[in-house]
Amino acid sequence: MACTSAAKRICCPVRPHRYLSHPPTRCLHASVITHAKFRKPKNDKIPFTEVHLVENDGLVKIGLQDLLAKVDTEDFYVELQATEPLAVVKIINKKEAAARRKLAKEQRKLNTRKNVKKEFQFTWGMALGDLEHKLGRAKAELKRGSRVDLVFAPKSGQKAPPMAQMHERLQLIADKVADLGTEWKTRELSRGIGALFVESHGVQHDETEDTSE
Repeated sequence: MACTSAAKRICCPVRPHRYLSHPPTRCLHASVITHAKFRKPKNDKIPFTEVHLVENDGLVKIGLQDLLAKVDTEDFYVELQATEPLAVVKIINKKEAAARRKLAKEQRKLNTRKNVKKEFQFTWGMALGDLEHKLGRAKAELKRGSRVDLVFAPKSGQKAPPMAQMHERLQLIADKVADLGTEWKTRELSRGIGALFVESHGVQHDETEDTSE
């Protein structure tokens, strides 16, 4: 029998479901509407006895308890995606969902920090140990996703070193932070004052996140 509506098909062929060994045979098509902005009901928390499972070629109508009985809840969970006009659910891979949350968390951190600018001041004749200490603080800010300005100036009462020496020092510092950030603005060097403007490559940390639900 030919289908008369692409929006509501009930006669489409059913391909084997990647999680269900015996998927139901009735397919529907409907628009998916987000159920909630933050937390969506999962598994037994879904307040419907019958739901429509998202498939590649449409929606499959199935009893919620029947669906839960066929899903490996160690690695997957059923999540409500919509309530109107149909109760629409998806089967979610726990590890993939945890990875997406971690990525989104990192992006939020980066978005928060990317407009934060920190300035670190150095003197041309600063001892190497002092320079490395302050540069370590600048590197920490780059790891958090901030922009940093690295400004060099003569020590009070002293003259600036020769131009070649100042260029050399700026390049040395640029090389030391190159793995954490990129110069987003042209270097400045005028009247004994030099500056590097470095933008972070992104938030860097070793956080781990629980993948259980």
